[in-house]
Amino acid sequence: MTALYWSPMWILGLALGLLLAVGASGPATAQTTGLSTPNPTSPVFVVRPNPTGPFRVVPPGTFGSRETIPFSDEPHALNNPHPMLPNAGLGYAVRQVWMPPQPVVMQVYVPTPEGVPAQYQTMFAQVPGFYAIETTTGTWIPERWVLDQVNVGIYQWRVAPMQFVPNGSQ
Repeated sequence: MTALYWSPMWILGLALGLLLAVGASGPATAQTTGLSTPNPTSPVFVVRPNPTGPFRVVPPGTFGSRETIPFSDEPHALNNPHPMLPNAGLGYAVRQVWMPPQPVVMQVYVPTPEGVPAQYQTMFAQVPGFYAIETTTGTWIPERWVLDQVNVGIYQWRVAPMQFVPNGSQ
């Protein structure tokens, strides 16, 4: 009598365990497909015999080939994700870090009449602060103002380009 009772419970427990295992591993495997694979920046040519069927990437000039169509399932430069999306290869944004303003002490050249030795005067400037964005794979540094020393006693402001600095743990 007890063998009839335990058999359906054992089968039900096994089925429930398998269902939970598949349900937990499914989303994890779906997240890894296609991440960090940007589309090409140059034109790509494909052959697609059936409009709804699969395509094959071929070299330019292949008979029957055409350039890929943007915003479809074909590889095209316009299909790349925004840089801050996780599938762009930059990771998830974790936090914003305030980089405070930096005081700078400069020895600036002071023009003098001919025959008088060159003079330098101490001046102070402050490089503006900015927010850097830490992601899971590195740090995203936005455009910012920097002070360059062009020559002895000559300084110049410029806008530094945005850049991504990887963590180095990859």
